[in-house]
Amino acid sequence: MVDSDLLALGLGGTSMMAMLWAVASGRRTVGVEMRGDPFLGVHWNIREDLYHQLGLIDQLMLERFGGERVPRRANGKVFRLAECFYSRETSGGDIVADEVIDGFDSDQHIVGTIRDVEFIDDRWRDGLPNRVINVLVPPRPPDRPDPDRIGVSMVDVLDGPSTYQAQAASIQKLLRRYLELIEQQDRNAGRAPRVQLFTHHRVVPDDGDGFIDGPDGRKGIRIEALREFDFKGQFVRIREPGSEIIDLGVPELFIIAEGFNSADAKRLGFEQHDVVVDHGDGRGSVVAQADFLAGLVEVLVGGRLRRRISSEFDQDGQEYWVRQIAVGHENDPEVGWVLVQVPDFKTFDPIESNLVPAGTDADTPEYFAAFQHLLYDYYINQAADVLDIPRDELKQVQMIYGPKLFSLVERVGSDPLVAANGVVAGDSFGNGHFLTSGGAMTGMIGHGARVREYWRARDAGDSPARAIRKLADSIREDTQAWLRVSAKEYSEALPINFGAERIAQINQAGGGRMNARANAIDAARRHRHDLIPLDPSDWRRLFIHNGKVISELPKLEAAHPLKRPERAASLAAVMLRLRATPDPTKVEAKSSSDHRPPADRLMPVITQVNSAGELAQDPRARTRSKLTIGTVTGERARSYAFLLVMQDEQIVHRFEISQDQAVIGRADPKRQIAPDVDLERFDSMKTVSRRHAVIHHENGVFSIEDLDSRNTTQVADATLSPGRAVALRDGDVLTLGSVRVVFRLLRASDLPVAWSAS
Repeated sequence: MVDSDLLALGLGGTSMMAMLWAVASGRRTVGVEMRGDPFLGVHWNIREDLYHQLGLIDQLMLERFGGERVPRRANGKVFRLAECFYSRETSGGDIVADEVIDGFDSDQHIVGTIRDVEFIDDRWRDGLPNRVINVLVPPRPPDRPDPDRIGVSMVDVLDGPSTYQAQAASIQKLLRRYLELIEQQDRNAGRAPRVQLFTHHRVVPDDGDGFIDGPDGRKGIRIEALREFDFKGQFVRIREPGSEIIDLGVPELFIIAEGFNSADAKRLGFEQHDVVVDHGDGRGSVVAQADFLAGLVEVLVGGRLRRRISSEFDQDGQEYWVRQIAVGHENDPEVGWVLVQVPDFKTFDPIESNLVPAGTDADTPEYFAAFQHLLYDYYINQAADVLDIPRDELKQVQMIYGPKLFSLVERVGSDPLVAANGVVAGDSFGNGHFLTSGGAMTGMIGHGARVREYWRARDAGDSPARAIRKLADSIREDTQAWLRVSAKEYSEALPINFGAERIAQINQAGGGRMNARANAIDAARRHRHDLIPLDPSDWRRLFIHNGKVISELPKLEAAHPLKRPERAASLAAVMLRLRATPDPTKVEAKSSSDHRPPADRLMPVITQVNSAGELAQDPRARTRSKLTIGTVTGERARSYAFLLVMQDEQIVHRFEISQDQAVIGRADPKRQIAPDVDLERFDSMKTVSRRHAVIHHENGVFSIEDLDSRNTTQVADATLSPGRAVALRDGDVLTLGSVRVVFRLLRASDLPVAWSAS
């Protein structure tokens, strides 16, 4: 296929969703991938929007091509992406994606549902270990795909709870097999191809041979076939002997989504810049970075999303908050991904730990073995606490991967547009905190679907230049939304993929200790990085620790791990290191180096900078000197209000009330009416007036006023008189025409401060 409509470089979730949207829009598409079949072993927490998008692709494919030109599974059934992904008629379990797709496992689907949502707060309080366990109501999976429930904002998508869990490779194989079957179906029928895949290929790396400059700024692309080898522990690729360069011509649109470090994007002049975060702790801006240990332990975590935050103390008694997460797969005891954060003071230095003599060469097996011992010991200790399994018992469990040390540094580019016909997307454009699988969701649910908008704009008469500019801006908007949401993971204890209602519940149960930052980045991380190079892309190599499988996860104990008899010695050792920490409610901050920040400086502000530490310039901006993402003022940090749209007793949408006056109504572009809270898509009977009501905020008090609406505004069962404001309380049910919403209020400044006497 030459001069295709869409050419995808890199066949991860982002590119394959983009290809599916393109085919469903009637376009011809080519995909190029170096690494063959999908292999990514990590598990993803998946928002329900992906399910709805797959359902819409199924619908569009049948409408456009009919049943005869839609792929079929090996059992003869029409291949429906959403049905293989999840169905009420089938179940989750110990499955292989191909077995579901070909019909061998006819009673199972690919993903597992999240049946248990747990948050454990094991941070110390008032100088002693403290435990608060939150067991939350799990999200209810939708009965069927519903295109009307596809989110319009990545902030809304990422702020919502995760509904499913699945191995990343299983989702990628689902998309890949569908594309492969389209290609095979057209080839067998002798039709012009809709899809062509090159799965062991890359853009020719020689300058001037891979990307060919056209007179109009568009790029032609040529690729070569590859052979991959494991050369002394490193994966290497060479051109297949005797093969010829393949000229793919000039696509109308090409998309580069090859992971966080794309050589092809760099060749086209694209650069990523570190994202820095000011945590409001008086220490200024630091790079948004954290280190983690990942491992796959064969423990039945099951349909569980369990997150934990705990306190770690350095030798001076300084407290650090570290996070752990355990995710599994419904009914599969061989999937227990446990990721643990490494505190900033940890170095894993074998010499400092007295495991090897001073002066030992870091390249020797003795040094490396000691380093691995320190990693494993720390990982087992942390994993045992989040799983609530005794450490000695967890050491007997089989691990097929890890513990693997890797580092996440948030990075983002200035502009996804790299050619007149090319954009960068997915992690190749930018990445945020990954613990909630937000990067995968941003790429597949956000960037992938934006390609559909590109083709819709072209069908509506937009020029390619205008359509690709919109596409690039949308990709940047989605990634910036991901950065805004994920910045909280670096500064706060709150998990960002539990949903607003669950966060409020956790905050209340935890005594309001969720918005304070314990400590900033420490230089020890740099020392740790210098010891052993980190390779975050090496998810292909297995590390086998033989052992048993645990098919039942123990019930969470109410006592903090350090308060249990077998941990008495560990508790005593920590107590000896503790420093005396004054009550921040009684001590006035005196300088920027004070341990605790003022209450109105607890929200992060993130900016984009280049590798030299200079503010990156947006090439399209004329008056801005920097790209500011999610700046949060002190006023906003003191009060939060939300309107939760209810349908069939389920929360279907959340609006944040961030202004002092927020108009509720129904948008009317012809009259240039754009209310702050637009209920248009929830009001099929058009019972909401264009300017229906307004919510006022003054000195922490919220009230609502009816704006002489046609179908009235009710608070509880009381109908409001137009022009008369009525105070709102947390939990008030509002009825605006036929739309019902719930008002929720969270006052951050009224909550107790960490380490208070309460």
